[in-house]
Amino acid sequence: MEHSEEMETSHGHGHGIWMCDGEPLMTEGGSWIGHVLPGVVFILWGLHWMQGIYRNYFNSRRLKGQEYRAQTTHSLWKLPPCSESVCKAFLPCLAISIELFFAHRGGWRTLICPAGTPRAGHVYGPHIGNWQHAAMYPAFILAGIVDLVGMEVELPPGTQQVFLFLAFLCESLLMGLHKKHTPLDIAVHSVLFYTMLATAVFILLEAIHPRNFMLSCGRVAATLLQGTWFFAAAHIMFTHRPAWDEMGGEDMSPAMMVPVVFVGLILLVLVVMFPAYLATHAWYLVMDGYSLPYERANLLDEERSEGGRGAAAAVPMTTVSPSGTSCQV
Repeated sequence: MEHSEEMETSHGHGHGIWMCDGEPLMTEGGSWIGHVLPGVVFILWGLHWMQGIYRNYFNSRRLKGQEYRAQTTHSLWKLPPCSESVCKAFLPCLAISIELFFAHRGGWRTLICPAGTPRAGHVYGPHIGNWQHAAMYPAFILAGIVDLVGMEVELPPGTQQVFLFLAFLCESLLMGLHKKHTPLDIAVHSVLFYTMLATAVFILLEAIHPRNFMLSCGRVAATLLQGTWFFAAAHIMFTHRPAWDEMGGEDMSPAMMVPVVFVGLILLVLVVMFPAYLATHAWYLVMDGYSLPYERANLLDEERSEGGRGAAAAVPMTTVSPSGTSCQV
C-alpha cells in the first residue's frame, strides 16, 4: 500500500491504471488517430443521413397523400439500399479485431496480468481502453443485422429505430461511465457523452413520431456534432498546444474553454445543414420545373378537375427505397 502511494506521489496525475510490472500508465488515454478516425466515420454517416432524409422529405411532398416517414437507412447514388446496413453489420467486426488483437501485442490474451508478475490476476491497464471501445460495436452490428432482416421480413413499426437507439445508447453509456480524472479530460469526454446521448434520444423520438421531419434533422445534427467533437477532442488532448495545458489539473482555463468550442461547433453544424436543405430544395425546384412541390400537392385535386393541367409536372422522381425493400443490386 505504501509502495502504491509513493508511486502515485512520484508520478503525479496518472490515470490510475497500471501495468503488470506494477508501474502506473502515465501516457494519455487513447491517441490522436484513435479520435480522428471515429470522427471521420460519424461525419460521413451524418452527411449520408442528411442527404437521404432531405431527399425523403422532398419526395414525400411531391404528391398529395404521401407522408414523410423516418428510416434508419438510406440509399446513395447507384448503391443498393442495403449498403448502409451491410456496412453497419460488418465494418464494426473489423474495428473489434483492431481494438482487441492488432492494437497491442498479444491482444485480448494479455487483458489479465500473467502469473509471475507483480500484478498477476489483475486487469492489464493499457488494454482496458481497447475493451471499452470494442464493447461499443456489437450493438451496431446487431442494428445492422436487424435492418437487413427488416428488408425481407415485415417487422413491427419502429423496430429498426429501437435497435439503432440501443446502439447509440450503449455507446453513450460506455463513454459516460469512462473514468477520467483531470478537469479537461472530464469536460472533453462529458461533451462526447452528451452528443452520443442526444443522437440516441432523437432516434428514439423518431420511433415514436416517425412522420416528424425535424426529429430526423435532430438525429443528423447530433451525429455530425459527435463527429466534429471527435476532431476537437483529438486537437485538445493530443496536439499539446500551450492553450490546452491544464498543468496536471491545476489550471481550470482549458476545461472552461471546452463549452465555448462546443457551442461553436453546434453553430457550425447548423450552418452546414441549413444551406444543404436550401440546396436540396433548389434542386427539386429545378427538377420539377420551378413549381413548388407543396403548392402542387395542395392544388393537385384542383388541377385534375381542370382536365389534368400541369399533371406532367406532378410525376414524381424515383423515391428513396423504403426500409422494407429487398436488397438487390
